Amino acid sequence: MRYLSLALLAMLVGCSSTATTNQATTEATGAAETASTETESVSTETEEGSQTASGEASPIIIDVRSKAEWDGGHLEQAVNIPHTSIADRIGELTSDKDAQIILYCAAGGRAGTAKAKLEELGFTNVENAGGYEDVKQRFK
Repeated sequence: MRYLSLALLAMLVGCSSTATTNQATTEATGAAETASTETESVSTETEEGSQTASGEASPIIIDVRSKAEWDGGHLEQAVNIPHTSIADRIGELTSDKDAQIILYCAAGGRAGTAKAKLEELGFTNVENAGGYEDVKQRFK
């Protein structure tokens, strides 16, 4: 996220009408290039989920544990929707029934329940990734 902020700041400085010297423009361009090369996958939220900087769809990662469990630690790129609310709240993230959705909980049980519910709603690309410890290793 820090690199994205630097890139945006560099672009603003580069587009500013007060940036009159070549040195300022060169520094802004260099900062933007450095930020973009150091960042492997910058995600931006869209109405249909998220996309990487290259335009390919990123998976929607949902932690279906309770708020208290979420507060104890979670994946940075995940959103918290308890498994009991998944059917009511999935529309906040996507309406694309083919979107890649990855679910996790503490051990996989609640993620399995949420997966079944989403599949009942017509979602076709839903994965139960198991427990938090499993996904921490996968999404470092």
